[in-house]
Amino acid sequence: MDMETSSEHSSESTLTPKSAVRIGQLVVNLPVVIITGLVGVCALRFSGPIWGLAGVFLSPLLGWIWWSFSAPRWREWAKEKGADEELTPALAVRAGLVWPKGSFFEKTEFRRRNKN
Repeated sequence: MDMETSSEHSSESTLTPKSAVRIGQLVVNLPVVIITGLVGVCALRFSGPIWGLAGVFLSPLLGWIWWSFSAPRWREWAKEKGADEELTPALAVRAGLVWPKGSFFEKTEFRRRNKN
């Protein structure tokens, strides 16, 4: 009975690669756009042109930090939810969610050292 419950649960929670990438766009890339835009606009609006220029450089850095933190966690989440481990990353690269495996930018991800 326990095995039946386990297999039923895993089939119900299987995530399609397409859905995984859509969710990844919302939780990884959308915040990058928001962070980048808000920091730049706020720096210019509330601090003047000098800080606005600083915001132009700071906003992509903050967005990148968010991406570097959230992209590997999204990958782990998608894998845990049963998304295909070959198709999902391929779709994610094509959608601009993640960088190709082994690229310089992919190496900037903040991965967890100990995966339990």
